[in-house]
This record gives sequence, C-alpha cells and structure tokens, in this order.
Amino acid sequence: MEQKEKLPMIKFEGVRKIYGDDPQALDNINLEIQPGEFVSIVGHSGAGKSTLLKLIYAEEMPTEGIVYFNGKPLDSINRRKISGHRRQIGNVFQDFKLLPKKNLFENVAYALEVAGVSNDEIRENVPQILDIVGLKDKMGLYPHQVSGG
Repeated sequence: MEQKEKLPMIKFEGVRKIYGDDPQALDNINLEIQPGEFVSIVGHSGAGKSTLLKLIYAEEMPTEGIVYFNGKPLDSINRRKISGHRRQIGNVFQDFKLLPKKNLFENVAYALEVAGVSNDEIRENVPQILDIVGLKDKMGLYPHQVSGG
C-alpha cells in the first residue's frame, strides 16, 4: 500500500516582501512547517517576524513567491472567505486586547463563541487552551491581574 505524502501545514516558496520604497522585509524565504510542529519566530526588531506572520494569516500578500496553507496557495483564497482561513490559525498579537471586565476563561471563551463553537466545546477546550500557554491556574483572573509577558 502506497503511503500518502504529508503536506506541510505552512509553506513559503521563494517569498519576498517589499513595502514601497522601504528596504525589503523578507527576501527569498523558503520554509515548511509540518502539522503538529511547534515553531518560534525570533529576531531583532525589523527582521521581518511580523511580516512573516501577516503573510501566514493573509493580511499581506508576498511581493514575489507563494505562501501555502494546507496545500492551498493563499493568493487563491477569495477575499470574502479570508475570515474562514484566519479561523484556522491561532495568533496572539503583541498588543493583544483582552476585555478588561472578563476573566481569562471568559476572554478565550468569547473568541470561541464568535467563531461559532458550541458551549460544550468551549467548556472543554478553554482549560486546555489556557494550559497550553501556562495560564490554566489563572483562568479566573482578570487581565490586569496577570503579567502581559
């Protein structure tokens, strides 16, 4: 029996990104991230970390090259369907905006509610999500009670 080749979850092929007259943010990036891999993006200010993430969640498109998500080129996604693509990606922005009158559990639950997740799934998934980021024991605390880091 022939084994099916596993597609990378995220793939960059010869990706280059230039903003106007500014220097290029990314130059000839070739990258594959497999399903289940845990990847950290590190570098100095201006190294292109935010640009790389914006390309993954399709806020930006590359100047050259192709970005794939689950085998599909992101430039082929209809702009009206981009929110569906973004629902498949977990992203915490540097300047994240938590709702100050909701505790951590309620903040994560709210994001899932907006995405159409059922109450049963929310009750099951929120503690797991908070555990992944090391905040399960703080789920009853409010944003001002925990460190931003």
